[in-house]
Amino acid sequence: MLMQKENTPQMFDAIAQTYDKLNHRLSLNLDKVWRRKFVKFVSDRNYDVVLDVASGTGDLLLELQKLKSQKYIALDPSKNMLEIAKAKVPTAEILISKAEKINLQDDSVQLITVAFGVRNFASVDEAFKEFYRISQKNACLAIMEFALPKNFLCRFGFKLYLNLIIPFYGKIISKNKQAYKYLSKSIVDFANNVDLTNKLEQAGFSDIKVKNLLCGAVKIYKAKKIIF
Repeated sequence: MLMQKENTPQMFDAIAQTYDKLNHRLSLNLDKVWRRKFVKFVSDRNYDVVLDVASGTGDLLLELQKLKSQKYIALDPSKNMLEIAKAKVPTAEILISKAEKINLQDDSVQLITVAFGVRNFASVDEAFKEFYRISQKNACLAIMEFALPKNFLCRFGFKLYLNLIIPFYGKIISKNKQAYKYLSKSIVDFANNVDLTNKLEQAGFSDIKVKNLLCGAVKIYKAKKIIF
């Protein structure tokens, strides 16, 4: 039986030490390229306070240092993951928390980022409400998440990769095949059932832009909190 979303912090705690190595190998280091493109996508302005949600081991947090913001906050429910993130970016503030309830003041953040974490939220709606609450006027929310390509061959190849390759190598490297089965299933379930653009609009965000990577298997969303 696959684990439920409420158990994901324990799952990520268990695979934290091998998480980076496996991510780089499974993506053939493309994850590094995606993070660079992600940061470039949001680098059209300056941000004083940056909140990286589902920060994990801090690879995106590290890349976000290029923005030269005054304050960086890493938020994740996994303590073990955040310990690795803190080692990578010692100046970052750490928040062990879920995205649905963030201990930050209203209108306090200028950029919120989430890389490959939205699909693990217990409630996307509640998380986006929190993002809107803590965002300043004209703040930016940027999300990178897996999707299913529209092209048949790309879609078939990506599903094959998710269902066979990820669980197989997950078992070999992390010794936790179940965790990587969950991760693969979560990608397909999320892509089939959640319209992120619609969710962003419902939460109050607007001026939504979408960038496709890897034949549409990876999407970057950028939205703003615009108050007239």
